[in-house]
Amino acid sequence: MPRCRRVLSLAAFAFAVIAGASGVLASPALKRGINFEVWQTWTGRDAFLAADFDRTNFPDWMARVDDRQLARLKAEGFDFVRLDIDSAALLWAGDDGAGPLIDRIVAATRRLQAQGFAVIVDLHLLPADDDRPEGLEDVLGTSDHAPALWDRYLGLVTRVAARLAALPPDLTLLEPINEPNQDWSSHLVLTDRWPKQLAALRNAARTAAPTLTLVLTGGRSGLIDGLIRLDPKPFAGDPNIIWTFHYYEPMAVSHAGRPWVDDASRYLTHLPYPAALADDAASKKLLRDARQRVAQGVADAQHRQALDTAVIEALDDYRATDAGPATIAADFKRVSDWAAENGVPASRILLGEFGVYQGGADPAARLTLIEATRAAAERQGFAWAVFTAGLTTPGEAFSVIGDARTLVLEPKVKAALGLAGD
Repeated sequence: MPRCRRVLSLAAFAFAVIAGASGVLASPALKRGINFEVWQTWTGRDAFLAADFDRTNFPDWMARVDDRQLARLKAEGFDFVRLDIDSAALLWAGDDGAGPLIDRIVAATRRLQAQGFAVIVDLHLLPADDDRPEGLEDVLGTSDHAPALWDRYLGLVTRVAARLAALPPDLTLLEPINEPNQDWSSHLVLTDRWPKQLAALRNAARTAAPTLTLVLTGGRSGLIDGLIRLDPKPFAGDPNIIWTFHYYEPMAVSHAGRPWVDDASRYLTHLPYPAALADDAASKKLLRDARQRVAQGVADAQHRQALDTAVIEALDDYRATDAGPATIAADFKRVSDWAAENGVPASRILLGEFGVYQGGADPAARLTLIEATRAAAERQGFAWAVFTAGLTTPGEAFSVIGDARTLVLEPKVKAALGLAGD
């Protein structure tokens, strides 16, 4: 057995002894949360490693937001923050350079806790691209990549957990990885790779933090299908675990207009929600507008023709889904049934992300979808964290904040989230 596996196995045994002796320790009680985005100003590896980059401002909202603003956001009715940290940056910095960055993560966590927030430190590892190499695939060994960074990542989880273990246990959580894209090509649960990787991540955290509350997820990008195919019994002896999933259905509404993907969803925008509102007259206009966007934005004739066809198919697919509050309720019941079958209390389930990209959203559909998703989670007894704050970019992307000066929410979004505030 490799040395790292022996260490992790011993750590798991030690944790079992500690947990059995002490029972469930004080752990956060989550209800209503908000995500803080990975970067306020998006940063690639070369920019991050440049000599003139200010790494003391990490995460980079720290110098942009003052305590009065954070207090005002707390007063909107949130009790926790999911603090999304670009863990690729910790890998880029190397073992020596990661230390000061972890110091900054701890400082950001303490600052939020001083305002009364519980904090999930989310190691938000993202897929690799040309500007941001060393990503999710290189850690997990997905998308034909080798898991070249797996051991380094386990070490990083241990280092972060060690620092968080010293913080208040009722206000501190660690989510060791975001949306693991493992097992999409696994057709049988027996061939899934994620359960063993998840156990290794849990054990890596437990080597340094035996009772820190951990936020764990299923494979398949952390969606419902990934969670409910996971057997949580191997984790049953660990009393300080919260299980999480993300939900953006229908994607045709929540991700319409996203500029980082050149497919039908980039052009088929402003869909009504529920899908029943997309009648023949509305669909005719939606299709006309989408094809106009394709004509204006795509120069290559062959690609333009392919997108025209894809837009028609995407609209037909959306109308056929009959998406609405009832479909969300049915999806969340699947999670609730999984939890009940495995003895997981509803209070230990977190809807870690949901929201709508504003760039291509119909305003009324955006509010209706946010409200329907939030309400479905609450009916099942799940905590939730809306994605995302938009601390310095109100009105853009997935932002729910309406005023960057005060960090107050858009009033209609606040209503959709069911927040009364102080």
